[in-house]
Amino acid sequence: MGPSPQFSIILPTFNRASLLERALASVVAQSELDWELLVADDGSTDETEELLDQWQARDRRIRCWRHPNQGQAASRNRMLEQARGQWIAFLDSDDELHPSHLATRRQAIEAQPSIELWLSPMRVVGSPLVPCMVEHGQMIHIDRCIGVGMLLVRREALLAIGGFPDLRYAEESALMQRLLASGVRTGRLGARTYVYHRSHGSSLTLDRERQQATPTGDAVQQLVARERHEIA
Repeated sequence: MGPSPQFSIILPTFNRASLLERALASVVAQSELDWELLVADDGSTDETEELLDQWQARDRRIRCWRHPNQGQAASRNRMLEQARGQWIAFLDSDDELHPSHLATRRQAIEAQPSIELWLSPMRVVGSPLVPCMVEHGQMIHIDRCIGVGMLLVRREALLAIGGFPDLRYAEESALMQRLLASGVRTGRLGARTYVYHRSHGSSLTLDRERQQATPTGDAVQQLVARERHEIA
């Protein structure tokens, strides 16, 4: 293998062959070229394996694994162990990245090298409202929640906290709590370059099952505003 890339993008997937190609294509279309993409097929029974074989053959920066179904947290942790990049970004298999996603993050890293965790809002396709965990029956804006697409984390910081907690849902919020407790320096990006698709049935079902706790999102917003490490 060559030198370590600047970015490792972690993408777990399960039975989403019909949507996965859009996500893969959005990574290959990045204007920033110094990346690797790690994909874990979490026990899919559709055409995911064949699709990943094709993409891996096209681009050597794409590396794929297949294992029995373990859930997204376990899949992400396995890929984190294999990642070689200095920075870890995340992508869900039904979402996509704007072509400037990684380039924007490189600019932020170079401008403020002491930051270990960058947060950014997502652009939502579909309704931006999701069920609230702590206020049952209430709907809240996705900007008050934590999703992995909002995060760019220095690899060492993730390894230091042991990666994702072994949870089947809300693992993003639990990860954020771990990161904040570890004292990472946090910054914020304004550009919505992660595209979160909620306009298909699979995503809506997951939103019901993986409700996010609003205090985590609010705490992060307050912390970032207080530190004022913000780039538009």
